[in-house]
Amino acid sequence: MHNYDYNAPDYHIASRGRIGPDLLQGLFPADRSAWDDDPRFLGWPAHLQRLHASISEASARLIGGLEVVLGEPEGSAQELMGLTGMNRLGLDLVSHVHGHHSFEDSNVLPGFLGRFPQLASAIDLLENDHQILDQALDQSEQVFALLRGGETSKSQIGKALEQAKVLNKILNRHTYDEEDILIPAVLHAYA
Repeated sequence: MHNYDYNAPDYHIASRGRIGPDLLQGLFPADRSAWDDDPRFLGWPAHLQRLHASISEASARLIGGLEVVLGEPEGSAQELMGLTGMNRLGLDLVSHVHGHHSFEDSNVLPGFLGRFPQLASAIDLLENDHQILDQALDQSEQVFALLRGGETSKSQIGKALEQAKVLNKILNRHTYDEEDILIPAVLHAYA
């Protein structure tokens, strides 16, 4: 157990801003502006950022696509959902993120904790994020599955859009913070 309350707004994934300096204190410096200039960044750190970028892009594309469909007349919504791929994108995103975070939970985070015990509080925060993220993914899966039916109403699309926005906020906050915690450790380890 760590000395912060995950349910406090400063720590909970649904309410926090960028990770506070109190949590990062004593960890490796996270100067994002220097990452691209570091040759060690080209390995796993760049790969992690690309994975996170693809998740963020898919999430943003889902929100934008659902907004476009909602702007169309009711009768054309179902056809447009299929033509744009919006009837599948949400479930594809959920599946991809579930797989990514399951791998992190079973391999990446325990490996970092073993190599960098000073990251214990920060990794605990990321693991708590994953629990909330899993709940959001499960809820998203239920809502997005309704888009695959034979008749998709604008009401269902509206609910999917709201869920996509909730999921997007959690994904973006978590992936950004995860990079701020893990990437500097990798760069430091191979310095």
